Amino acid sequence: MSSPLPHPGEALLARIAAHRSVREFLPEEPAPADIERVVTAAQMASTSSHLQCYHLLRVRSRPQREALVELCGGQPWIAASGAFFVVLADLRRLDLAAAAHGVRQVHNFESFLVAVIDATLFAQNLALGFEALDYGICFIGGLRNRLAEVDRLLEIPAGLLPLFGCCVGRPAEGGAIRPRLPLAAVYSDGSFSDEPAQRSAIAEHDRAMLAWNQAQGRPGRDWSRGVARKGAQAWRVGLADFYRGKGAVLDG
Repeated sequence: MSSPLPHPGEALLARIAAHRSVREFLPEEPAPADIERVVTAAQMASTSSHLQCYHLLRVRSRPQREALVELCGGQPWIAASGAFFVVLADLRRLDLAAAAHGVRQVHNFESFLVAVIDATLFAQNLALGFEALDYGICFIGGLRNRLAEVDRLLEIPAGLLPLFGCCVGRPAEGGAIRPRLPLAAVYSDGSFSDEPAQRSAIAEHDRAMLAWNQAQGRPGRDWSRGVARKGAQAWRVGLADFYRGKGAVLDG
């Protein structure tokens, strides 16, 4: 008896599970047709009330990309990747659409959240799309390190809120997939796990990360120690004031 054929969705799940951040790229730009196909597909991400509050900027200028390497904390792959994009939450388009009907758009914290969530869902689709075409990606949260300077460098209009960057290109190396937390740490069925169960999941993940880092030539690094080190001080102070200055409302 022949084996049953695998479900068509298995290939997609395998692709998702194979994700890794790529930081070494071949000197090859993504084909323009590939970019258009991926962005068009990414637009089918779920969006609150069909508002589609996102925008994608490709940074073409070589001097700008070199400047972003420094502004984002010394990440050379921003300049070395085939293409570099900035993902933005877009409130400006809502203002323009409402103004066409004589209405002044009222923003509050909910509209800010909607725009950030819309842009993030779009960006994850973007990553899946590029990876489906055998490109590698690396999201760049360091874009928010010196966000006011990034804003001036890229001449971003009011109402467009830069969130993070994305390197795209053909991977130059294989690389290893970094372990994720155990399922029990992130998924609850019917009721939440207690703190001892969460501590157990953390300890399990620490063991996995110690082994993984050892294999990568970085002994002695576990997950919770990294969390403690990063959480010992406030991150990127001043972002709220920056986003308010761009037109976001962070209360109400």
